[in-house]
Amino acid sequence: MYPLSSRQRDPMGLQRSPKHVCAHVLRIKGELDVDALRGALDDVVARQESLRSQVHYDESGMGGSLEVLPPMPVPLAVRDVPEAPGRSRDEIAAELLHEVNEESMDFLDAPSLRAVLHRFDDQDAVLTLLSHHLYSDGWSVGVLRSEIAACYRSRVTGVPHTLPTPVPFSGFATWEQEFLQSEKAAEARRYWKDKLAGATMSTMPTDRPYDPEKQSARSAVGNFSLDPDTLAKVTAGAARNRCSIWHVCLAAYMVLMERISGQTDITLMTVNSGRPAAEYYNTIGFFANLVPVRLESDECETFLDLMLCARRASVEAQQHQLPTESLLGMYPTLLNPPGDPMVLPSGFNYVSAPADNQDTDFTTSVEPVALPEEEAASFRRGVIIWTFLVVPGGDFRCVIEYEPGSVDSATVDSWGSDFVELVQAMTDRPEQAWNRRGAETAAALSARDQQ
Repeated sequence: MYPLSSRQRDPMGLQRSPKHVCAHVLRIKGELDVDALRGALDDVVARQESLRSQVHYDESGMGGSLEVLPPMPVPLAVRDVPEAPGRSRDEIAAELLHEVNEESMDFLDAPSLRAVLHRFDDQDAVLTLLSHHLYSDGWSVGVLRSEIAACYRSRVTGVPHTLPTPVPFSGFATWEQEFLQSEKAAEARRYWKDKLAGATMSTMPTDRPYDPEKQSARSAVGNFSLDPDTLAKVTAGAARNRCSIWHVCLAAYMVLMERISGQTDITLMTVNSGRPAAEYYNTIGFFANLVPVRLESDECETFLDLMLCARRASVEAQQHQLPTESLLGMYPTLLNPPGDPMVLPSGFNYVSAPADNQDTDFTTSVEPVALPEEEAASFRRGVIIWTFLVVPGGDFRCVIEYEPGSVDSATVDSWGSDFVELVQAMTDRPEQAWNRRGAETAAALSARDQQ
């Protein structure tokens, strides 16, 4: 038995929800050895102890233990998919992704990896993978895919793979406790004590009061996107100013919030991979950590000023990460509901692009399946969640998940379209003044230069 990390403590029982899952779906083309695939899945579970672990909670949810079970086989179901007149295989693959997104999984299931191979024929198949979020996260999905590929190739060729041995997930809680006693953690606490003084979490206005007792059956989603060519231009424009697309998104949100509610000092809760050091990069597990980013735009006059402000705030926040539990110990009301039913808290999440195929192919072609539009992903309610990701094909998606009982789709459409326009304007016209005060300042400077 091992101690729980701060990520796994769950006094509200939310993280134990059977809907708190990670789903990943792969389209596999080419000759596939099913026995080798089954063996590869078993190999990954043997290597990655989080996928064969169980969390046992006490009554408070704050205590308990992590039990690592011996290696065990992964049940791989194989199902033939009949042809469906009027429906392409691509459409059927997307439907399979939709279905696995709707599945549930008990957090005590072992192994925490469920796999089904759906075969159109012996050269075309769809592999659906599901794990519980207590033992996996967004970063882990990429690790899982790379490990399946390497272990499969090894079984087919007989050549041992060269995957690095993952750091055992069970040791993370001990690492975390040692870190919290370090000078680096003390420095981080000093940083947040200063940075979060007087801060309030970002909220967005609703069209109707939010009542958790009367909320709809599920949240709704607005999808907004940049095509690959536009994304390339935005990325290049950001890079010219030593910024990333993430910094541009933060800056665009600053402008949007000033337009919506006049806020120029906002604190966003963002999601980070949570892996504290490079040795954990190849470990599957629930490391994802909440990191606040405080954005203050009062001194910013141009889009470029905003991007640089966002870059500085984001980099500093990442450099001073603390477990969310430690931050809440300093600021226990940080994640409290806003108290005003006419606003909802908002959060940001950036999902990294899939790994290169050279690391993850194990037959002719292996590609992640994407839906035409993103669906509701969060089982948490009463929050407006902005998620950014690059999907297969290269489109950059901005996804806004919201409460349809409190926020109209037309409102979300306005937010999303304004946001996408701002993202492009940031890098097209970085010297442009971004608000009325900035425009007045720019006009005054221009008049002075003409004198």
